[in-house]
Amino acid sequence: MKSFEKIIRTLGIAIFFWAFNVSAQDNISYELDEHIVYYNVFNSTLIPANVASQHNLIRGKDRVYINIAVVKKSGGYGFAPYSLKGTYRNLMAQKFDLELIEIKEATATYYLAPIRFNNEDIFHLDITVQATQDSPEKTFTITKKLYRD
Repeated sequence: MKSFEKIIRTLGIAIFFWAFNVSAQDNISYELDEHIVYYNVFNSTLIPANVASQHNLIRGKDRVYINIAVVKKSGGYGFAPYSLKGTYRNLMAQKFDLELIEIKEATATYYLAPIRFNNEDIFHLDITVQATQDSPEKTFTITKKLYRD
């Protein structure tokens, strides 16, 4: 977890990992062979207005962002994976592609994807990552119940 804390300290807007309470049962990572995918879902209103403006992010009570970073298990900061894509499904089985916004900083690359929702919606997010060109593609699912601020 120490390498994750280093990453968080270096990411300008990744303070959102700590801006909300994560219960002990919430998993915030998915392990690949040689990499770890860290993720979280947070309400867009947690983004300060000046940061949202700088990165062209939309804030609103009916919007959340999923934040995804891929890091090497051997250490280091987040990097751009070979392939990253995702979809989300609602309880009516409607499926939508995630619009991934790449955020590059001096020492890290991570991705934000906006999602609009109604209060107490439950979403299933399917994230597919291929860390390097030679690694296999892996998919994992996050299930979240979303609440308006």
